[in-house]
Amino acid sequence: MEIRKMVFDGVSYNVLTDEELKEFVKEVEFKKELDLQHEKLINGEIETMDIDDFAKKHRLKYGL
Repeated sequence: MEIRKMVFDGVSYNVLTDEELKEFVKEVEFKKELDLQHEKLINGEIETMDIDDFAKKHRLKYGL
């Protein structure tokens, strides 16, 4: 994402295209979700699971 400057009425603004703005909004939403999950993990609200246990559980549940 490159930052472009445009001048309107003598005032300089940083501008993004619509696609760049959508990508930026998604990135911010993902970061917020990651921070929320991290806080839950730190507070003990989420249990972690070994990858082998996770795979076994999914195999049993979905028959994969």
